[in-house]
Amino acid sequence: MKSTTLTPAHHALLPLAGLMLMLPAPTLQARGAAAEQALSLVNGWNAVWLEVEPTYPEGHPKAGLPMGPADLFPSQVLTVITPKPLAGTAEIFADDPTNAGTFNQEGWEQWHNPSVVGDNLALITGNRPYLIKVNGNTSLALEGQVRFHRPSWTPDRYNLVGFGLDGAPSFIDFFGPSGGKHPVNRIFRLDPATGNWQLVSGAGPMASNEAYWVFSSGPSEYMGPVAVAFDGQLTGRLNFAGPDDAVQVDEGINARFLDLEELVISNLSLSAATPSLELVTNLAADAGNPDELELYAVRPASDALAYETVARIDSTPDDGSSTPLKETVAPKASATLTIGARRTWASGLAGRTNLYRLKTGAGNAFWVPVAALNNSLQLPSDLLPADAAAVAGLWVGEVSVKAATSVVENGAPVRATSSAAPLRILFHSDSSGAVRLLAQVTIMQTRTADPAVAPETVLVENRARIPFFEGIRERNGKKVGVRLESVAFDMPRDTSVQAQAADPDDPGSDDLLDMIVAESASPVTKWDAGTGRYPDRASVDQEAIDSFLLFRSVRPPALKEVYQLTLPMDGAVGAGKTVRTKPGTLTLDPFHRSNPFRHAYHQRHSKGPQITRELEIVLDSAQPVPDRLTGVYHETVSGLTKSDLSVTGPIMMRRVSMVDTLDTNP
Repeated sequence: MKSTTLTPAHHALLPLAGLMLMLPAPTLQARGAAAEQALSLVNGWNAVWLEVEPTYPEGHPKAGLPMGPADLFPSQVLTVITPKPLAGTAEIFADDPTNAGTFNQEGWEQWHNPSVVGDNLALITGNRPYLIKVNGNTSLALEGQVRFHRPSWTPDRYNLVGFGLDGAPSFIDFFGPSGGKHPVNRIFRLDPATGNWQLVSGAGPMASNEAYWVFSSGPSEYMGPVAVAFDGQLTGRLNFAGPDDAVQVDEGINARFLDLEELVISNLSLSAATPSLELVTNLAADAGNPDELELYAVRPASDALAYETVARIDSTPDDGSSTPLKETVAPKASATLTIGARRTWASGLAGRTNLYRLKTGAGNAFWVPVAALNNSLQLPSDLLPADAAAVAGLWVGEVSVKAATSVVENGAPVRATSSAAPLRILFHSDSSGAVRLLAQVTIMQTRTADPAVAPETVLVENRARIPFFEGIRERNGKKVGVRLESVAFDMPRDTSVQAQAADPDDPGSDDLLDMIVAESASPVTKWDAGTGRYPDRASVDQEAIDSFLLFRSVRPPALKEVYQLTLPMDGAVGAGKTVRTKPGTLTLDPFHRSNPFRHAYHQRHSKGPQITRELEIVLDSAQPVPDRLTGVYHETVSGLTKSDLSVTGPIMMRRVSMVDTLDTNP
């Protein structure tokens, strides 16, 4: 590599260039919620695995967003290239990476100093490989956000990847337990003596911060000699929600109430693994209250249906020590470690986030940000709108479901799907930041008699209102509206007393309320939950209607087919925000038009189970593209099977209209 521009000819030379990296283990410092990764770059090209995601500091116009290479790197850095995220990290398609003719020229982003035509690397993001060319030796201290990360492998290709390490394990110790998925004789690193890619020595040590070409023989989920999993891992952090589900741990004067989450540790190696946790940053300590969020290792008591404390987890940030989790995971075995969170801050909506380093005891290590909320009855800060006007409008989300609960395995584990399943979801955020879930909406405009008075765009939610407006597109000489619909999210039935009462124009007709009163007063009723409780129409409430529908085996003829137009949500749309359903609001009653188990003309399937859906979308804190939001979607479905079903996957939302008001008039 003698040129700083990547012409097609130079692309072909890149795999043969002298790419050399001699880097120490990461240097970690407690600075807010970020970690620091220290890089020592040598003259020429360096292959770097970047674990942190550098972001612009507070006070900068782009505060919180990933930094661009021009703002991040010093003048000694001449060129930075990286595989495109959507192309994956598999960019060499032959058995031998030194075969220059097989290099994928189109799958890379690049940046040069000074810039050249074709530069397209705009942001430096974490958990990603970079090839960096420098003029002379230099050191970099990159501070940024970190998250729990699982490698993503492209099968039957060489992948340019790196790993979080604890120490310097040998290649054979690290990749030997992969079961042939990643053979050591198909791993390439840089040879300092020759400056070329060469096969590694199985006994040679791996190095932190270094990227390698590693072959993946078929599909793989390998993450090292020890694998780690927990609920919500796709969000990149271990979340403890509000304290509503806290349980008592220990007895007597040692009793404390902890919110419990589980870490699943699978040891693939031939030696026992002893995991431990090291506290790296502590936001409470920065504020003078170091014990506001405490973590404990917990296990079930041996002589009772209770829990007992094993150890308090490291509480001194960045001191180089870690707390063993008092669990030895045998070779080729798995263990479930229970972690308990104790909150002691008394006020404020904001939660706490501490950063831990999970060391497996077998050579690999993982970042584990741990977040907890103090009060689930109020909205935490990541649910409150920051600038409602900046995100107001209609948002269309495309979910790619990549993991779901297995209904054929004991324990109903969440497994990766064989292929991604698409879901469309619609949200509207108004001028105050309030978010509503939609099933459908039509984009139209007001009528005008003179072009000097421009029409206003409207979002029509009630189909009956469509004739009052005109379309925004012309089709066959007629203006029509643009209709957006989400077939996966039908609205709940309106079972309020007002909606199910008799038509005011026909007050003498029987309605659902009359049926409830008659059933409650019947001497032969089998409605145990309602017997004698509703003697008249005035006593009928929402609870009575819901209970009555569950009791009935046949659809009540007076039940009205009226459905909500929108569903209010908790949370806010925006970078770093969370949107989720209010508990128990997204339901399909037994006679709902979309209940998949109901068949109106089958005598055994006249009703289905009541189905409840709870969904949550956690949006990434870095959103570099205007009117685009990315994040993680998670949904739990109750009622379809004996156990709850979970689906999860990435989501990309785009704003299609900036109108901040929905037309929902009846």
